Amino acid sequence: MFLWKSAVVLVGLLAIATWPMTMLVRERWEKRYVARLVICATLVACLAVSALPMLWTQLVFMLLLVACFDRRVPMAGSWLFFFFWTPAAGSLLAVAGAYIAPITPFFFFSLALLLGYLIHPENHLRRRLEMSDIYMLLFILAFCACMSLRAPPTTIARNIFTYFVPYLLTYQILSRTRIARPELLLRMMLFGAAAAGLLCLFETVRSWPLYSGIMGVKQDLWTIDSPRVWLLRGGISRAYGPFAHPLTGGAMLGLAAIGAWGLWQLRGRSGPLAFLGLATVAGLAATLSRSGLVALAVGIMVYQMLRGRYLLAVATPLAGLAVLVGLPILGGADAQFSTDYRLGLITGVPRALGSHVWFGYREAVGEGLLDIFIQGQGIVDLVNVYLALIVEGGMVSLVLYILFLLSAFPHYRAIRRLDPDPEQLILARVLIATQAALLLSLALVSSWVAPMQMSFVMVALLVALRTELSATHRTRRAAPLPLVATAPVEEGERLPALP
Repeated sequence: MFLWKSAVVLVGLLAIATWPMTMLVRERWEKRYVARLVICATLVACLAVSALPMLWTQLVFMLLLVACFDRRVPMAGSWLFFFFWTPAAGSLLAVAGAYIAPITPFFFFSLALLLGYLIHPENHLRRRLEMSDIYMLLFILAFCACMSLRAPPTTIARNIFTYFVPYLLTYQILSRTRIARPELLLRMMLFGAAAAGLLCLFETVRSWPLYSGIMGVKQDLWTIDSPRVWLLRGGISRAYGPFAHPLTGGAMLGLAAIGAWGLWQLRGRSGPLAFLGLATVAGLAATLSRSGLVALAVGIMVYQMLRGRYLLAVATPLAGLAVLVGLPILGGADAQFSTDYRLGLITGVPRALGSHVWFGYREAVGEGLLDIFIQGQGIVDLVNVYLALIVEGGMVSLVLYILFLLSAFPHYRAIRRLDPDPEQLILARVLIATQAALLLSLALVSSWVAPMQMSFVMVALLVALRTELSATHRTRRAAPLPLVATAPVEEGERLPALP
């Protein structure tokens, strides 16, 4: 079975985003690379809506991503394009279990990075141990340990394959690969986000979720069925694109729009770039999600503050607040209910956990300790990463995760001291602005979805950029001054001065 109508629309939307992308290329080889990328992305879209078994679908995803790695393109750029375009970005194709451990798309994505790292040794970076590495490792270890309390061996193995292995691999590999062309990295991320944004816009206009029915096609009961999370706001269907939920899609497109803003500062006025940016923002608007708008406003505010444009930095959140208050579809009774629900979570979840708040109690939902937070869909949805970490891993995991997020900011200060070129400086600003936006937007989305995964990627890219600049700085400082031989100056015979 094959959802050919959905496949045709998905390929068509990707083609629309490809046209302006090809107009932004700087060299001839980039066109060939974009063609290879589009072919692989087309195969991804077709495989996602085909009857190919779920495990094989994700395996082919991995192979296609490996085929797109190129020595002239930052590995992080190719990875980010696929992360925004494929349904794996929001765990739409998540599998509950294969034997004793779940094989999720993010797991295969991390394996693709490992294979690409081994195939392309020219992209390797040798770096020293950073504090971010320590915080990241402590957080993953503490979370897996707390999640494995009172758990059988199969659950412990599942936690290792779900959290420890993919997140550790992704962070370690991305932080050890070169970023030779920061502009190309941002462009690749914007390309994937624009394609996803066009997908969200189409779903809202046509009220047609393109990835619906995958569970029936693939005959996999563990796959998330899109229509079950198809939500309405103000009588309008909310799009989710490849992200499985409007909240996740809105947050991801808001983060990508920050990158578009930085790319605009780097490339200047450009029609194709404006089209890709508008497609991303239109997709964000189609999700009818406040989390994405908050992420975009905070990110641009931080970016402008780093540039020293304080007036625009203050005006940005004010404009975002005017949008939230002025648009009835984002306000009204629905907004009041959502606000009351989220505030009730902040105070009620720790109280319900009691003494389990320190090391977490993952059985809380199953035992009914959080039943007072059941929504209209009949589920307890902790739309707050920090609260979800408390439930699953306790305060110990939450403190280490916050330390890991905050460890990104000293890297920017170190990068400024290493005299980066304009491209590298703009990339550093985009990464820091995105991390600042994540700190706030993570309080508005569920845990262990694409935005939380992006927090690991942002820190990894900052570490890689700092390492690359440090190596260049040491090379410049160690280079000896050139010895220039000077010929002796012969003044010749001097004549007597005239009286």
